[in-house]
Amino acid sequence: MKRLGLPIFILALLGALAFWWFSPTQVLKRRTQTLLQTITLESGSGKAGRQMGAYSLNALLAREVELETPTIEEANGTFGRSSMESAFSWLCEQAKETRFELQDFHSIQIQGDRAKVAFSLEALIELPSYRPADGRYEVVFHWQREDGAWRLSRASWVKAAR
Repeated sequence: MKRLGLPIFILALLGALAFWWFSPTQVLKRRTQTLLQTITLESGSGKAGRQMGAYSLNALLAREVELETPTIEEANGTFGRSSMESAFSWLCEQAKETRFELQDFHSIQIQGDRAKVAFSLEALIELPSYRPADGRYEVVFHWQREDGAWRLSRASWVKAAR
């Protein structure tokens, strides 16, 4: 009987780990972190390496994405996935550096095929002549299930009060 105890315990532990790993909350956390890593462009990185992020970005975006920010007026509105990819390509060409460091998840609310993830982050977008984003921001990502995966449908952020 002792011989069966350890394998059963290990299987139960692996099952619990798999259940946790694939839970919608954990998937949304990973998708959020992946999106932030994708749009982070290291200073001095090559253009080809930066452009590879567009492939990852495509898998993370809904067909249409609504952006809302008081700090970058040109970024407000609803954009198709291909427009978002073009904007990212432009950013890859122009930015000296971008950095999006997730600080803390505040809440994750899931309602069927829609979810809302609220978090804070430290952001920097450094273009040749100015920095349209620099500092701490409060962010809300709205995700929706599309084509069997969670995809970003709306993002809003405001500068956090210090």
